[in-house]
Amino acid sequence: MILSIIELTPSPGKREKVLELLRFCIDRLSTKGGCLDAGVYQGSDQDGTILYLERWDSSEDFRRYVQSDFYLGILAAIDLAKELPKINFLEVSNMKSLELIVALRSGGRSSPLEKPKP
Repeated sequence: MILSIIELTPSPGKREKVLELLRFCIDRLSTKGGCLDAGVYQGSDQDGTILYLERWDSSEDFRRYVQSDFYLGILAAIDLAKELPKINFLEVSNMKSLELIVALRSGGRSSPLEKPKP
């Protein structure tokens, strides 16, 4: 799975346009194969930070998406940022869920974050 995380602060007067662009991108992603989920979140900080997340099934799906015209909306939103945004693409190969919380809260000796040894 690929996780795309973009954290940006819009230029003065551009907040609504950035949100509009990102929401438009989310609506269009429902037609793109391989996108598991996407969301836009508004921070409560004084700068008005916006967080945009996408989860992709595979790196191949994500690569095709970034190379397509669909990604132009994301690039337009980035262009409206006050400064260079923080952008991270994470390739997730080991995911934990509720079992991690249970293991950490139960005081188990082995770390549930470690991969099992073959």
